Amino acid sequence: MAFERVPAELELQQRGRAALEMITNAVRAAGQDVAASHALGSMADLLPAITLGDPDESGSTSTSLTAIVPVVNAAQGILVSGQTSGSSSITLASTLCPNVRDVCGFTPGAAAVIVDESGDFDVFVVSATNAGARRLTPDRALSRAYPAGSVVVEIEANSFRLDEQADGSFSLMRETAAGAVQPIADFLSSLSFTFDNQRLEIALTVMPPIGTLQEAIAGREFRTSIRLRNAR
Repeated sequence: MAFERVPAELELQQRGRAALEMITNAVRAAGQDVAASHALGSMADLLPAITLGDPDESGSTSTSLTAIVPVVNAAQGILVSGQTSGSSSITLASTLCPNVRDVCGFTPGAAAVIVDESGDFDVFVVSATNAGARRLTPDRALSRAYPAGSVVVEIEANSFRLDEQADGSFSLMRETAAGAVQPIADFLSSLSFTFDNQRLEIALTVMPPIGTLQEAIAGREFRTSIRLRNAR
């Protein structure tokens, strides 16, 4: 049994570290200083880079997290006119619009965030572009109609949560803004996020696979703390 426990415990540790590293890397990359516009300033000062969801009964701890990560050399633009409604298309100004094919660097299928000066924002996927009109069509209706001067920036948005599997165990999942879901680590029993005083506390517990060693090997908890500029 001892010969079986050693590799099983090592595998438990590797899975826990890999799961925690995947989340912390996304959190640390979120909210990087991407210039939105001279008028609005840095994107990191406008919207929460980290959004917590699915709170527990106390409301102090959440079980899901979404990280908004600006793309390197991201496509970006400024609304030349306000939307008539949240479901209308987005028209970008020629100012600060890269002279590239499609609309200011945006292409169909790209994930983007739109944000106004008050910090209201929506994440969406570009479903269509019109280069001649410098127009983007979001894949869904936005929560509100955004005014002229609002900024659109290409991003990656990754959400992390636990999903229950057929055998009753839980897996850490990552979901993109486009809805693609990727399993990250199996046999987790808990995942929690707590944000207090500008610090994000992440905790997860990894269990041994269901089988004969489950009673012999205790689950292991992994924790880390990250200081954030802004979260919600």
